[in-house]
Amino acid sequence: MRPNFSKRASGTMESFIMSLVDVASRPGMISFATGLPDNSLFDVDGVAKAAAEVLREAGGAALQYDSATGFVPLRMRIAERCRKELGFSVGYENVILTNGSQECFDLLARMFLEPGDRMTVENPGYLGAIQSFSAYGPELIGADVGPEGVDTGQLKAAVASGSKLFYSIPNHQNPSGGSYSEPVRTRVADIIRGSGCLMIEDDAYGELGFRGRAGRTMKSMAPDDVVLTGSFSKTISPGMRIGWMVVPEWMREQAGRSLEAASLQSGSFAQRIVDRFLADNDYDAYLQGLRKAYAAKKDFFLDAMEDELPDSVEWNDPQGGMFVWLRTPPGTDAMRVFDAALENGLVIMPGKPFHVRGGENTLRLNYATPSEEQILSGMKVLGKACRDALRYF
Repeated sequence: MRPNFSKRASGTMESFIMSLVDVASRPGMISFATGLPDNSLFDVDGVAKAAAEVLREAGGAALQYDSATGFVPLRMRIAERCRKELGFSVGYENVILTNGSQECFDLLARMFLEPGDRMTVENPGYLGAIQSFSAYGPELIGADVGPEGVDTGQLKAAVASGSKLFYSIPNHQNPSGGSYSEPVRTRVADIIRGSGCLMIEDDAYGELGFRGRAGRTMKSMAPDDVVLTGSFSKTISPGMRIGWMVVPEWMREQAGRSLEAASLQSGSFAQRIVDRFLADNDYDAYLQGLRKAYAAKKDFFLDAMEDELPDSVEWNDPQGGMFVWLRTPPGTDAMRVFDAALENGLVIMPGKPFHVRGGENTLRLNYATPSEEQILSGMKVLGKACRDALRYF
Protein backbone atom coordinates (compact mmCIF):
# COMPACT_ATOMS: atom_id res chain seq x y z
CA MET A 1 0.00 0.00 0.00
CA ARG A 2 1.28 3.47 -0.89
CA PRO A 3 0.23 6.98 0.17
CA ASN A 4 -1.90 8.96 -2.26
CA PHE A 5 -0.46 12.01 -3.95
CA SER A 6 -1.82 15.29 -2.62
CA LYS A 7 -4.49 17.13 -4.58
CA ARG A 8 -1.91 19.82 -5.32
CA ALA A 9 0.56 17.34 -6.79
CA SER A 10 -2.13 15.51 -8.73
CA GLY A 11 -3.42 18.80 -10.10
CA THR A 12 -0.11 19.78 -11.68
CA MET A 13 -0.37 19.87 -15.46
CA GLU A 14 1.75 17.48 -17.49
CA SER A 15 4.68 19.30 -19.06
CA PHE A 16 4.33 19.07 -22.84
CA ILE A 17 7.47 21.18 -23.21
CA MET A 18 9.71 18.86 -21.19
CA SER A 19 8.48 15.84 -23.12
CA LEU A 20 9.59 17.58 -26.32
CA VAL A 21 12.98 18.44 -24.81
CA ASP A 22 13.55 14.71 -24.37
CA VAL A 23 12.50 14.01 -27.97
CA ALA A 24 14.64 16.86 -29.32
CA SER A 25 17.74 15.47 -27.61
CA ARG A 26 17.64 12.27 -29.65
CA PRO A 27 20.44 11.93 -32.23
CA GLY A 28 19.62 13.43 -35.61
CA MET A 29 16.63 15.48 -34.46
CA ILE A 30 16.28 19.17 -35.28
CA SER A 31 14.33 21.28 -32.81
CA PHE A 32 12.38 24.50 -33.29
CA ALA A 33 10.38 23.59 -30.18
CA THR A 34 12.14 24.57 -26.98
CA GLY A 35 12.76 27.96 -25.39
CA LEU A 36 16.50 27.52 -24.99
CA PRO A 37 18.99 30.32 -25.70
CA ASP A 38 21.83 29.79 -28.19
CA ASN A 39 24.70 27.95 -26.44
CA SER A 40 27.26 29.64 -28.66
CA LEU A 41 26.31 33.07 -27.29
CA PHE A 42 27.09 32.26 -23.66
CA ASP A 43 30.21 34.06 -22.39
CA VAL A 44 31.84 30.92 -21.02
CA ASP A 45 35.21 32.58 -20.46
CA GLY A 46 33.63 35.54 -18.70
CA VAL A 47 31.62 33.32 -16.36
CA ALA A 48 34.67 31.15 -15.64
CA LYS A 49 36.72 34.25 -14.83
CA ALA A 50 34.00 35.58 -12.53
CA ALA A 51 33.75 32.24 -10.70
CA ALA A 52 37.51 32.08 -10.19
CA GLU A 53 37.59 35.64 -8.85
CA VAL A 54 34.74 34.94 -6.42
CA LEU A 55 36.50 31.88 -5.01
CA ARG A 56 39.85 33.62 -4.81
CA GLU A 57 38.50 36.67 -3.02
CA ALA A 58 35.72 35.22 -0.85
CA GLY A 59 37.13 31.76 -0.23
CA GLY A 60 34.88 29.48 1.80
CA ALA A 61 32.36 32.27 2.39
CA ALA A 62 31.36 31.96 -1.26
CA LEU A 63 30.26 28.39 -0.59
CA GLN A 64 28.36 29.19 2.62
CA TYR A 65 24.68 29.83 3.30
CA ASP A 66 23.44 33.38 2.70
CA SER A 67 20.30 35.44 3.19
CA ALA A 68 17.01 33.78 2.25
CA THR A 69 16.24 36.70 -0.04
CA GLY A 70 19.61 36.59 -1.80
CA PHE A 71 23.12 38.03 -2.06
CA VAL A 72 22.79 41.70 -1.15
CA PRO A 73 25.27 43.18 -3.68
CA LEU A 74 23.40 41.53 -6.58
CA ARG A 75 20.06 42.74 -5.21
CA MET A 76 21.52 46.25 -5.03
CA ARG A 77 22.73 45.95 -8.61
CA ILE A 78 19.25 44.90 -9.81
CA ALA A 79 17.66 47.77 -7.86
CA GLU A 80 20.03 50.20 -9.55
CA ARG A 81 19.13 48.77 -12.96
CA CYS A 82 15.45 49.25 -12.13
CA ARG A 83 16.19 52.93 -11.54
CA LYS A 84 18.32 53.43 -14.65
CA GLU A 85 16.60 51.18 -17.18
CA LEU A 86 13.13 50.17 -15.97
CA GLY A 87 11.66 53.50 -14.94
CA PHE A 88 11.18 53.23 -11.19
CA SER A 89 13.13 53.46 -7.95
CA VAL A 90 13.17 50.69 -5.37
CA GLY A 91 15.29 49.72 -2.39
CA TYR A 92 17.29 46.51 -2.63
CA GLU A 93 15.19 45.16 0.27
CA ASN A 94 12.29 44.79 -2.16
CA VAL A 95 14.38 42.76 -4.62
CA ILE A 96 14.20 39.03 -3.89
CA LEU A 97 16.41 36.46 -5.61
CA THR A 98 14.94 33.07 -6.54
CA ASN A 99 15.74 29.80 -8.28
CA GLY A 100 14.80 31.13 -11.71
CA SER A 101 11.57 32.94 -12.53
CA GLN A 102 9.68 29.69 -12.08
CA GLU A 103 10.16 29.88 -8.31
CA CYS A 104 8.69 33.39 -8.39
CA PHE A 105 5.49 32.01 -9.92
CA ASP A 106 5.22 29.16 -7.43
CA LEU A 107 5.91 31.50 -4.51
CA LEU A 108 3.27 34.01 -5.60
CA ALA A 109 0.71 31.27 -6.20
CA ARG A 110 1.42 29.84 -2.75
CA MET A 111 1.07 33.27 -1.17
CA PHE A 112 -2.22 34.28 -2.82
CA LEU A 113 -4.18 31.38 -4.30
CA GLU A 114 -6.71 29.10 -2.64
CA PRO A 115 -8.37 26.31 -4.65
CA GLY A 116 -11.14 27.83 -6.74
CA ASP A 117 -9.79 31.39 -6.69
CA ARG A 118 -9.96 33.18 -10.00
CA MET A 119 -6.76 34.05 -11.82
CA THR A 120 -6.31 35.68 -15.23
CA VAL A 121 -3.69 34.55 -17.74
CA GLU A 122 -2.94 35.65 -21.27
CA ASN A 123 -4.48 33.51 -24.00
CA PRO A 124 -2.11 32.30 -25.35
CA GLY A 125 0.25 32.51 -22.39
CA TYR A 126 3.50 31.02 -21.14
CA LEU A 127 2.85 27.34 -20.47
CA GLY A 128 5.50 26.96 -17.75
CA ALA A 129 3.88 29.62 -15.58
CA ILE A 130 0.37 28.30 -16.21
CA GLN A 131 1.60 24.86 -15.16
CA SER A 132 3.02 26.30 -11.94
CA PHE A 133 -0.16 28.18 -11.07
CA SER A 134 -2.41 25.23 -11.95
CA ALA A 135 -1.02 23.17 -9.06
CA TYR A 136 -2.84 25.49 -6.64
CA GLY A 137 -6.25 24.83 -8.17
CA PRO A 138 -7.32 28.25 -9.46
CA GLU A 139 -10.07 28.90 -11.96
CA LEU A 140 -8.07 30.19 -14.92
CA ILE A 141 -9.62 33.00 -16.97
CA GLY A 142 -8.06 33.63 -20.36
CA ALA A 143 -7.70 37.17 -21.72
CA ASP A 144 -6.97 37.03 -25.45
CA VAL A 145 -3.70 38.47 -26.76
CA GLY A 146 -3.56 40.20 -30.14
CA PRO A 147 -1.01 42.27 -32.09
CA GLU A 148 -1.34 45.22 -29.66
CA GLY A 149 -1.32 43.11 -26.50
CA VAL A 150 -3.94 41.80 -24.10
CA ASP A 151 -7.65 42.44 -24.74
CA THR A 152 -8.28 45.08 -22.08
CA GLY A 153 -12.05 44.60 -22.23
CA GLN A 154 -11.66 40.95 -21.31
CA LEU A 155 -9.09 41.84 -18.64
CA LYS A 156 -11.39 44.45 -17.10
CA ALA A 157 -14.24 41.94 -16.94
CA ALA A 158 -11.98 39.32 -15.37
CA VAL A 159 -10.75 41.73 -12.70
CA ALA A 160 -14.33 42.84 -11.99
CA SER A 161 -15.31 39.19 -11.52
CA GLY A 162 -12.83 38.82 -8.66
CA SER A 163 -9.59 37.68 -10.30
CA LYS A 164 -6.85 37.79 -7.63
CA LEU A 165 -3.85 37.58 -9.96
CA PHE A 166 -3.08 38.52 -13.55
CA TYR A 167 0.01 36.91 -15.10
CA SER A 168 1.45 38.56 -18.23
CA ILE A 169 4.52 38.98 -20.44
CA PRO A 170 4.16 42.50 -21.91
CA ASN A 171 7.49 42.38 -23.81
CA HIS A 172 8.19 39.87 -26.63
CA GLN A 173 5.74 37.40 -25.23
CA ASN A 174 6.22 33.68 -25.00
CA PRO A 175 4.67 32.16 -27.09
CA SER A 176 3.43 34.82 -29.53
CA GLY A 177 6.49 37.10 -29.68
CA GLY A 178 4.34 40.24 -29.46
CA SER A 179 4.51 43.22 -27.10
CA TYR A 180 1.93 45.52 -25.52
CA SER A 181 1.44 48.84 -27.29
CA GLU A 182 1.70 51.99 -25.17
CA PRO A 183 -2.10 52.57 -25.17
CA VAL A 184 -2.66 48.99 -23.98
CA ARG A 185 -0.08 49.43 -21.21
CA THR A 186 -1.88 52.57 -20.06
CA ARG A 187 -5.28 50.85 -20.04
CA VAL A 188 -3.91 47.80 -18.21
CA ALA A 189 -2.36 50.03 -15.54
CA ASP A 190 -5.69 51.85 -15.11
CA ILE A 191 -7.52 48.53 -14.73
CA ILE A 192 -5.06 47.03 -12.26
CA ARG A 193 -4.33 50.08 -10.11
CA GLY A 194 -6.22 49.77 -6.81
CA SER A 195 -8.35 46.87 -8.10
CA GLY A 196 -7.30 44.20 -5.60
CA CYS A 197 -5.89 42.12 -8.46
CA LEU A 198 -2.10 41.72 -8.32
CA MET A 199 -0.36 41.81 -11.70
CA ILE A 200 2.66 39.56 -12.25
CA GLU A 201 4.79 41.19 -14.94
CA ASP A 202 7.20 38.60 -16.35
CA ASP A 203 10.05 40.49 -18.02
CA ALA A 204 12.06 37.43 -19.10
CA TYR A 205 12.54 38.81 -22.64
CA GLY A 206 12.48 42.55 -21.91
CA GLU A 207 16.22 42.95 -22.44
CA LEU A 208 16.13 41.14 -25.78
CA GLY A 209 14.26 43.76 -27.80
CA PHE A 210 16.11 44.29 -31.07
CA ARG A 211 15.58 48.06 -30.84
CA GLY A 212 15.80 48.23 -27.07
CA ARG A 213 12.92 47.93 -24.63
CA ALA A 214 9.46 47.63 -26.17
CA GLY A 215 7.83 50.01 -23.69
CA ARG A 216 7.48 51.14 -20.11
CA THR A 217 7.35 48.50 -17.39
CA MET A 218 3.95 47.96 -15.83
CA LYS A 219 5.74 48.14 -12.47
CA SER A 220 6.65 51.77 -13.18
CA MET A 221 3.00 52.54 -13.96
CA ALA A 222 1.28 50.77 -11.05
CA PRO A 223 4.02 50.12 -8.47
CA ASP A 224 1.82 48.95 -5.57
CA ASP A 225 -0.19 46.56 -7.74
CA VAL A 226 2.55 44.88 -9.79
CA VAL A 227 5.25 42.31 -9.02
CA LEU A 228 8.01 42.49 -11.63
CA THR A 229 9.87 39.23 -12.27
CA GLY A 230 13.01 38.67 -14.29
CA SER A 231 16.03 36.43 -14.60
CA PHE A 232 19.48 36.06 -16.10
CA SER A 233 18.48 32.80 -17.80
CA LYS A 234 18.01 34.28 -21.27
CA THR A 235 21.14 36.44 -21.12
CA ILE A 236 23.87 34.88 -18.96
CA SER A 237 22.94 31.28 -18.10
CA PRO A 238 19.71 29.34 -17.58
CA GLY A 239 21.68 26.62 -15.81
CA MET A 240 22.64 28.95 -12.95
CA ARG A 241 18.94 29.49 -12.11
CA ILE A 242 19.13 33.12 -11.03
CA GLY A 243 15.70 34.72 -11.03
CA TRP A 244 14.45 37.78 -9.20
CA MET A 245 11.31 39.67 -8.36
CA VAL A 246 10.61 43.22 -7.23
CA VAL A 247 7.73 43.26 -4.76
CA PRO A 248 5.64 46.11 -3.31
CA GLU A 249 6.52 47.10 0.23
CA TRP A 250 3.25 45.71 1.61
CA MET A 251 4.20 42.14 0.67
CA ARG A 252 7.97 42.22 1.21
CA GLU A 253 8.14 40.55 4.64
CA GLN A 254 5.62 37.84 3.78
CA ALA A 255 7.43 37.06 0.53
CA GLY A 256 10.71 36.63 2.40
CA ARG A 257 9.14 34.34 5.00
CA SER A 258 7.37 32.24 2.38
CA LEU A 259 10.55 31.87 0.33
CA GLU A 260 12.61 30.86 3.35
CA ALA A 261 10.02 28.24 4.32
CA ALA A 262 10.05 26.77 0.81
CA SER A 263 13.74 26.62 -0.09
CA LEU A 264 15.74 28.34 2.69
CA GLN A 265 17.61 30.22 -0.05
CA SER A 266 18.55 30.05 -3.71
CA GLY A 267 22.12 29.32 -4.77
CA SER A 268 24.29 32.07 -3.32
CA PHE A 269 27.47 30.90 -5.07
CA ALA A 270 25.81 31.35 -8.47
CA GLN A 271 24.47 34.73 -7.32
CA ARG A 272 28.00 35.84 -6.44
CA ILE A 273 29.26 34.72 -9.85
CA VAL A 274 26.55 36.67 -11.69
CA ASP A 275 27.24 39.72 -9.53
CA ARG A 276 30.96 39.56 -10.35
CA PHE A 277 30.21 39.00 -14.05
CA LEU A 278 28.10 42.16 -14.07
CA ALA A 279 30.80 44.08 -12.22
CA ASP A 280 33.54 42.98 -14.62
CA ASN A 281 31.65 43.54 -17.88
CA ASP A 282 29.71 46.25 -19.68
CA TYR A 283 26.34 44.51 -19.44
CA ASP A 284 24.60 46.91 -21.82
CA ALA A 285 27.23 46.25 -24.50
CA TYR A 286 26.90 42.53 -23.80
CA LEU A 287 23.12 42.74 -24.25
CA GLN A 288 23.56 44.67 -27.47
CA GLY A 289 25.66 41.82 -28.82
CA LEU A 290 22.93 39.32 -27.93
CA ARG A 291 20.25 41.48 -29.56
CA LYS A 292 22.27 41.80 -32.74
CA ALA A 293 22.89 38.05 -32.90
CA TYR A 294 19.26 37.10 -32.25
CA ALA A 295 17.96 39.71 -34.70
CA ALA A 296 20.18 38.22 -37.41
CA LYS A 297 18.99 34.70 -36.58
CA LYS A 298 15.39 35.84 -36.68
CA ASP A 299 15.85 37.41 -40.11
CA PHE A 300 17.56 34.26 -41.40
CA PHE A 301 14.73 32.14 -39.96
CA LEU A 302 12.01 34.29 -41.56
CA ASP A 303 13.79 34.23 -44.92
CA ALA A 304 13.83 30.43 -44.76
CA MET A 305 10.12 30.40 -43.86
CA GLU A 306 9.38 32.63 -46.85
CA ASP A 307 11.29 30.26 -49.13
CA GLU A 308 9.85 26.97 -47.86
CA LEU A 309 6.38 27.40 -46.36
CA PRO A 310 3.15 27.43 -48.37
CA ASP A 311 1.04 30.55 -48.82
CA SER A 312 -1.73 29.03 -46.67
CA VAL A 313 0.17 29.66 -43.42
CA GLU A 314 0.87 33.01 -41.77
CA TRP A 315 3.42 34.19 -39.23
CA ASN A 316 4.50 37.35 -37.43
CA ASP A 317 7.77 39.30 -37.45
CA PRO A 318 8.81 39.58 -33.78
CA GLN A 319 10.92 42.53 -32.68
CA GLY A 320 12.61 40.70 -29.83
CA GLY A 321 12.63 37.53 -27.77
CA MET A 322 13.07 34.08 -29.27
CA PHE A 323 9.84 33.01 -30.95
CA VAL A 324 7.85 33.20 -34.17
CA TRP A 325 4.10 32.54 -33.97
CA LEU A 326 2.68 30.59 -36.92
CA ARG A 327 -0.98 30.15 -37.86
CA THR A 328 -2.41 27.53 -40.16
CA PRO A 329 -5.77 28.27 -41.88
CA PRO A 330 -8.83 28.68 -39.61
CA GLY A 331 -10.49 25.36 -38.89
CA THR A 332 -7.30 23.32 -39.36
CA ASP A 333 -5.46 21.36 -36.69
CA ALA A 334 -1.78 22.28 -36.41
CA MET A 335 -1.17 18.99 -34.61
CA ARG A 336 -1.26 17.39 -38.05
CA VAL A 337 1.70 19.57 -39.01
CA PHE A 338 3.41 18.67 -35.72
CA ASP A 339 2.97 14.94 -36.37
CA ALA A 340 4.15 15.16 -39.98
CA ALA A 341 7.24 17.15 -39.00
CA LEU A 342 8.10 14.80 -36.14
CA GLU A 343 7.99 11.80 -38.44
CA ASN A 344 10.71 13.46 -40.51
CA GLY A 345 13.04 14.52 -37.70
CA LEU A 346 11.81 18.02 -36.81
CA VAL A 347 10.36 18.92 -33.40
CA ILE A 348 8.04 21.94 -33.27
CA MET A 349 5.77 23.22 -30.50
CA PRO A 350 1.99 23.10 -30.94
CA GLY A 351 0.27 26.30 -29.88
CA LYS A 352 -2.81 24.78 -28.25
CA PRO A 353 -1.11 23.91 -24.90
CA PHE A 354 -0.44 27.64 -24.42
CA HIS A 355 -4.17 28.39 -24.58
CA VAL A 356 -6.95 28.30 -22.03
CA ARG A 357 -9.27 28.06 -25.03
CA GLY A 358 -8.72 27.76 -28.78
CA GLY A 359 -5.33 27.76 -30.47
CA GLU A 360 -5.79 24.58 -32.49
CA ASN A 361 -4.34 26.20 -35.62
CA THR A 362 -1.18 27.67 -34.05
CA LEU A 363 2.48 26.71 -33.66
CA ARG A 364 5.38 28.28 -31.75
CA LEU A 365 8.79 28.19 -33.43
CA ASN A 366 12.09 28.99 -31.68
CA TYR A 367 14.65 30.68 -33.93
CA ALA A 368 17.24 31.26 -31.18
CA THR A 369 18.47 27.70 -30.62
CA PRO A 370 19.06 26.06 -34.03
CA SER A 371 22.10 26.74 -36.19
CA GLU A 372 21.71 28.19 -39.69
CA GLU A 373 22.29 24.73 -41.16
CA GLN A 374 19.58 23.28 -38.91
CA ILE A 375 17.23 26.13 -39.81
CA LEU A 376 17.60 25.44 -43.53
CA SER A 377 17.18 21.68 -43.14
CA GLY A 378 14.36 21.97 -40.63
CA MET A 379 12.43 24.49 -42.69
CA LYS A 380 12.38 22.14 -45.67
CA VAL A 381 10.84 19.51 -43.38
CA LEU A 382 8.34 22.02 -42.00
CA GLY A 383 7.37 23.18 -45.48
CA LYS A 384 6.66 19.61 -46.59
CA ALA A 385 4.77 18.90 -43.35
CA CYS A 386 2.57 21.95 -43.94
CA ARG A 387 1.88 21.04 -47.55
CA ASP A 388 1.10 17.41 -46.68
CA ALA A 389 -1.07 18.18 -43.64
CA LEU A 390 -2.85 21.17 -45.17
CA ARG A 391 -3.08 20.17 -48.83
CA TYR A 392 -6.84 20.73 -48.96
CA PHE A 393 -6.56 24.36 -47.77
